[in-house]
Amino acid sequence: MRRPAVLLAALAPVAALALCPTGASASCVGPSLTVGPAPATTAPAPDPAPAPVPRTGSFDVAGEWFRDGCDDTAGTPACAPAPGESPLAGVDLVLEQGGTRWTLGTADAGGRRDRYAVRWTVELPPGVAPGGAVLTAAAATLPVLVGP
Repeated sequence: MRRPAVLLAALAPVAALALCPTGASASCVGPSLTVGPAPATTAPAPDPAPAPVPRTGSFDVAGEWFRDGCDDTAGTPACAPAPGESPLAGVDLVLEQGGTRWTLGTADAGGRRDRYAVRWTVELPPGVAPGGAVLTAAAATLPVLVGP
């Protein structure tokens, strides 16, 4: 009679692991940028057309999903929690043109409820020429077209 009890005791940890799902896994969306006051709400196009930006005066740049970590799994109370996410702090917005880089501003991302959004109001510095350039922040890039 003790054999079934011993077998049950030996299999209990295995059964507990089987009941602890690994969760649905998907990849977390990376950060994205857009010119304008509102962050992008959809995934960026693979090769987006350059966004127009004024050579003089201020304009807004917004982004979302600026975070550390990736909580893309579902967990259960009895199982280990998924790794947490936290907003990025000190996110530099950089303009690159012709081998020159300018830091246009630094901002902190909001929380999860805000989709880790970040916003900058910037002006282009002297030395930026009309034509193509690239805005970067963390792992996000956005081609822009500087106006005359």
